[in-house]
Amino acid sequence: MNDTQSKYDFIVIGAGYGGLSTAALLAKAGKEVLLLESHVAVGGCASSYKRKEFMFDVGATTFSGVRSHQPLGRLFKELQINPRLEKVNPGMIININGDEVIRHAELNDWIEESENKFGGDQKSFWREIHRIEELGWDFVDKNRSLPPVNFMDYLRIANPSNLKFSKLAPTIFKNFDSLVTKHGLQTNSKFKNFLDEQLLITTQNVSSDAPLFTAAMGLAYPAETYYPYGGMINPAKLILESFRKNGGEIKFKHRVSSIVQKSDYYEIATQNGKSFKTKHLISNLPIWNMVSLTGGNIQKYFQKQSGYFDFAWGAFAINFAIKTDEEIKSPYYQIHLKERIPYLNSGSIFVSFSLPDDIERAPEGWRTVTISSHTDVRNWENISEVERSQRKELICSKILNEFDSIFPDSTNAEKMYVLPGSPDTFEFYTKRDRGFVGGIPHSIKKSLLRMPPNKTPFENFYMVGDTAFPGQGTPAVVLGALNTIERILD
Repeated sequence: MNDTQSKYDFIVIGAGYGGLSTAALLAKAGKEVLLLESHVAVGGCASSYKRKEFMFDVGATTFSGVRSHQPLGRLFKELQINPRLEKVNPGMIININGDEVIRHAELNDWIEESENKFGGDQKSFWREIHRIEELGWDFVDKNRSLPPVNFMDYLRIANPSNLKFSKLAPTIFKNFDSLVTKHGLQTNSKFKNFLDEQLLITTQNVSSDAPLFTAAMGLAYPAETYYPYGGMINPAKLILESFRKNGGEIKFKHRVSSIVQKSDYYEIATQNGKSFKTKHLISNLPIWNMVSLTGGNIQKYFQKQSGYFDFAWGAFAINFAIKTDEEIKSPYYQIHLKERIPYLNSGSIFVSFSLPDDIERAPEGWRTVTISSHTDVRNWENISEVERSQRKELICSKILNEFDSIFPDSTNAEKMYVLPGSPDTFEFYTKRDRGFVGGIPHSIKKSLLRMPPNKTPFENFYMVGDTAFPGQGTPAVVLGALNTIERILD
């Protein structure tokens, strides 16, 4: 039987970092907020799960954007929480054909390393990237009405104080290759390949199509890479704690089945027969999921958005625990594959280790490991369960062979809970349509300013998460939450 609940000021659908941050900030502002989550834990695609004494990250494994003027730094300060994060230096190790490229946090050290490993004069190239990144964070910190959706938004952006940001405008419409060419590095194929594999991690795209603006911010991020003790779920738990402390209510195992717009409120039904009313609705779900949950003009709106942004990557991931005392230079490695692996659409794998003293993730003497790469979701659709299992087994075997070749001490080391996941796995656990993860790829063909805005055309209806502006990545979805709160409370 349908159980209609009392009316809330706000209902937020989905407790990924975007939805969770929005809900916590609204509760702190004194609003009556209900947060609906289909799973049993918060964090969404940046959550974690346990297997006995081991904690594994679901997807995202690194933090960035935590300085005081950046999204996560602003969020933590606003909510007065202090997650245990450790800045990582080097931010990443990139292994290319057995040669280690050390991604130093300090810019001059990194420039020297990159020039030694790839050749060419790269000083002006990397300094321009970091100038764009610094100016970019300053711009988004001072302009909360992005992307502009009405006259007042454009008026705010036209403020004379924004003149210093005018040089950023071309970077939104130019591809990253334009910067590579500008600095005379376009013929350096080894360097270009390195850049493309890095950009796939941060923008979900390659240099020929990735916008210069977001590509520069993504390539600068290893200079500010942070390791979250206890897994990506721990900061999310602190945000949830703040939400509850300020009177917020969360209901787990409440998967939304329909959203209906009434005269002056929205009615949200869940699969377990509950129904809730709210004047303001905020969805953290991907735009693709919204089509089946809505009707009428709202459904047409999301059909149009989903039709325009019709592609996103899936992920193939492996989690396991390993008994080892092998020293590593960074918890984060990108390994360029010696040869392409069938059904993967990247030339590299990204490896994340737990730190030896992080006993929340693994007991002493053990580490947890997450390995991930890009895959086209179509590789996993319309195939039999037997074929799916065979593909998983093939990829898993080849990835572990690559891993063992880079970390030889692991070859004979004890491994536990070797758990592979493909897009269907992500779809089952996260409920994301087709298993799309990572959000909408950044592209000059489909401008960043064309991304679904946080404010929809429908009264009191907002979108956050990695398929709304500004897109994929934990700092981006938290920025979307901050911008949405600014719109609501302004």
